[in-house]
Amino acid sequence: MKANDDGFWERRLHGAVPSELKAMKRPGAILLLCLLAAVVPWIHRDVASKPDPSAQGFPGWSAAPLPAGLVALPLGPTEERFARQFPGKLAVFGEGNRTWIARWVRQPTRKLHPASDCLRASGYSVKPTSAYVDAEGRLWAACTARRDRETLRMRERIFAPDGAGWSDVSAWYWHALLGQHAGPWWAITVLERSEAEESASSN
Repeated sequence: MKANDDGFWERRLHGAVPSELKAMKRPGAILLLCLLAAVVPWIHRDVASKPDPSAQGFPGWSAAPLPAGLVALPLGPTEERFARQFPGKLAVFGEGNRTWIARWVRQPTRKLHPASDCLRASGYSVKPTSAYVDAEGRLWAACTARRDRETLRMRERIFAPDGAGWSDVSAWYWHALLGQHAGPWWAITVLERSEAEESASSN
């Protein structure tokens, strides 16, 4: 397989990205920024111990439950600073009109927020939809988010090494905090621009 400084929005929203990524029009950058902003109030309230910036034991992104062929996208300075405070590691990947946000979490933490909350905080109107079921029969939380003329489809799931999984972040947190499932965990969020919007933007 093979994200906010002052110029971040301009670079991400107006095409100043590597040439092979320009067609993506990354909604994931917006969500990643929101995810980062949403956790700031929790930095001193997290029940977990102080995070280890080295993320000892990280197995590499090739071990994440992600599809093959994704393009790794660079984090901006603000995202890198947040990553140093996060109890694990994070990365962003692109795939056509999809953006994948992957977080490897070492310990129970309130710094892991539902993406739907972050979309609302960014001004999107969020409507929950039926759970998404992937090819392996696993359930993902899902919603549709609309703002102005933009429509996004979002899904997310948290994976445990013992095969367990959660489509609800709060359920995962309490299971992890009470020691019912050992980590580390993978939290995967997928954002996809609607096909109708993609078609309109190409005309």
